[in-house]
Amino acid sequence: MVDREPEPAREPVRPADGPADGVAAAGPDVDGLGVFDGPGHDEAATPPRSRRLGVVTFVLALVLLALDGLALGLLAADVVGPAAVLALVTLLASIVVGVVALIAVAMRRGRWWGVAALLLSVLANPFVLVRLIGQFVSTV
Repeated sequence: MVDREPEPAREPVRPADGPADGVAAAGPDVDGLGVFDGPGHDEAATPPRSRRLGVVTFVLALVLLALDGLALGLLAADVVGPAAVLALVTLLASIVVGVVALIAVAMRRGRWWGVAALLLSVLANPFVLVRLIGQFVSTV
């Protein structure tokens, strides 16, 4: 790296026909802020955001809920090994789908689909589902 002397700041270039006392004359980019002189940002001109992320997380949450039901069915049939594997997969996947649903809500990419997916992913968590089933099903 070579040490160099800092270059002094350049004086602003004033138009030849403008006043010399520092008063800005009417004209484009006289004050150096021509970037802000254009038309403002129009919210209606922006394209609508895609709802695809929220819809995909909702569908994934439904699939997880179905896999959880399948795991409970396997457990009822005394097939414990595959039921435990499915429960573990749905446990981890429900956490991931819940986080992605939160991202969809925060980024407004299918906000209400994301909210529904978040609720379903909480319900698809095996611990929550077994607890709810235990609350509503009476023991014989």
